Amino acid sequence: MKIKISNISQSEDANNKKVKNTKKLDVWVLVDGVVGHANQSLALARKLSDNYQIKKLEYNWTVRLPNFLLSSYPFHLKKDLLKEILSQKLPDVIISSGRRPAPLAIYLKKISKGRTKIIQIMRPNLNPKEFDLVILPQHDTYNHTLPNVVRIIGALNDIKNSLSDSRAAIKLNYPGVKNFIAVIIGGGSKAYDFTHANCMNLINSLKTISENHSLPLFISFSRRTPKHVKENFRRNFAEPNIIYDPEEKIPNPYPALIEDAEYIIITADSISMCSEAASTGKPIYIFCPKNFNLKKHKFFIQQLVDLGIAKRLEPETNFLVKYSYNILQELDKVAKIVKNSI
Repeated sequence: MKIKISNISQSEDANNKKVKNTKKLDVWVLVDGVVGHANQSLALARKLSDNYQIKKLEYNWTVRLPNFLLSSYPFHLKKDLLKEILSQKLPDVIISSGRRPAPLAIYLKKISKGRTKIIQIMRPNLNPKEFDLVILPQHDTYNHTLPNVVRIIGALNDIKNSLSDSRAAIKLNYPGVKNFIAVIIGGGSKAYDFTHANCMNLINSLKTISENHSLPLFISFSRRTPKHVKENFRRNFAEPNIIYDPEEKIPNPYPALIEDAEYIIITADSISMCSEAASTGKPIYIFCPKNFNLKKHKFFIQQLVDLGIAKRLEPETNFLVKYSYNILQELDKVAKIVKNSI
């Protein structure tokens, strides 16, 4: 398989092409503990084939070594796991995401003598020419311009894949809920502190917006949402507003939440969540406080604003407006490139 991507910007031409080969692809997805990376790999695998296997990787201390050392032999994997993987018939396609799975993908391609094709999502910290396809977000600065490097906007996602289950969960756990504003709350990171001041500014804006629209809020926390943020939201938003916490023992309503909302308000700290919101066609307002200094995230948010996909939730934003935009369909673009080249 030789993947040609020089015409990635010609999406209309790609959409009109028929898949050249109807063979059911055998796909492996290499995943580790990084959920955002795994979600992107799985989204692409599901789009390519229903015949995919997930290979959960576990590492030893040598995973800290540079990738160029690990690609000659992936001794950063636990021995029993590597032995098991090497005993199996290699697939048509391997998808990896992030730095740590990349050396294993390259090694497996080598021992397949090139029969197995490898697709890498995010930076591999290896020579990109080693891969058949490298998928990189535009917010990730990269010095290579190569025919096998695809630049995308945001993160790959297939949020609609779990939509029916999510709607069933909402119907079961929140009966009668409709016509609401979705509020998606992320959290802080090593480089960004979701402060008490940030939290209260967002809460005050939400109160005004909810009152002006006469619409309740359906608030969803993430696993990264700080405890003090959760406590403040619970103190300030009682019924008819709804709050979902991932710590609750009920299914996550998130996919249906953003698909069925009148408007989406979302914090700027998750590129994945913003990308998923941008695939819905719903009006999106992004809360990006003054102390938010994550460079890649800010670049991506500005892209969404420039494309007319999202608006910033400013302190003076008291009323949300309806508008339309071309939804992000980066997963479809990448999948068509792969399928039309096999």
